[in-house]
Amino acid sequence: MNKITLKPPALLSGLLRDLSGLLYPVSCLVCGDRQPDDTYLCDHCLHYAFEPANPEELESCEGLILPDHIRMQDSLWEFDKGGFLQDVLHQIKYGGLAELGLTLGRHLGHRLSRNRWIEVSADLLLLPVPLHPSRERKRGYNQSRLIARGMAKVTRAEVAPERALVRRRYTRTQTGLNAAQRKRNLEGAFEIRDAAIFRNRHAVIVDDVITTGATALAVANRIRQHVQSVSVATIARA
Repeated sequence: MNKITLKPPALLSGLLRDLSGLLYPVSCLVCGDRQPDDTYLCDHCLHYAFEPANPEELESCEGLILPDHIRMQDSLWEFDKGGFLQDVLHQIKYGGLAELGLTLGRHLGHRLSRNRWIEVSADLLLLPVPLHPSRERKRGYNQSRLIARGMAKVTRAEVAPERALVRRRYTRTQTGLNAAQRKRNLEGAFEIRDAAIFRNRHAVIVDDVITTGATALAVANRIRQHVQSVSVATIARA
């Protein structure tokens, strides 16, 4: 009789995953339908639940306090204060739904690959807006880096290493601050630790939401002398 060899670790992992799915089914954050994986957004809601950002306004940076040296700003959707998108982004930042950040990043990566202002090439560098180390330890991850990693899976662009640009000063949350206060809050917040990674690159600053553009501008001003160009890509535009 032939001996049957089982692989306990793989078998156990599969059983635990199936059991977890039965006990804690994942539902779409928008419509509530149960999902077969842990993406937390069904395909229908991912493509139709949120208001698409206007590409013409985004490309020209109208309505944002962004200077000419920022080539392009692009976003997936318009922010809906008090709506489903705000809740989705909140879940990524504070609810521990890291996989959702990767999912939205892939979606943003597809949009970036279609943007006429950006050439997806070896020179492209995705730069997540860094968190202060204490805030990242508390959160468990940097949501902007998750989004950038998702974008990289689609575009094959390099994600800047964490050491390249750091947030050296702890800043209060930008929520509730006006444009001038946001700018002052970020003065001297970022420091380059590896200038070589930016040399001759087309940098795309990646974040979850852009409001007045103060954070993106602070990062752009810090790296502008080291790169060929700077653009901004976010999930939402407020």
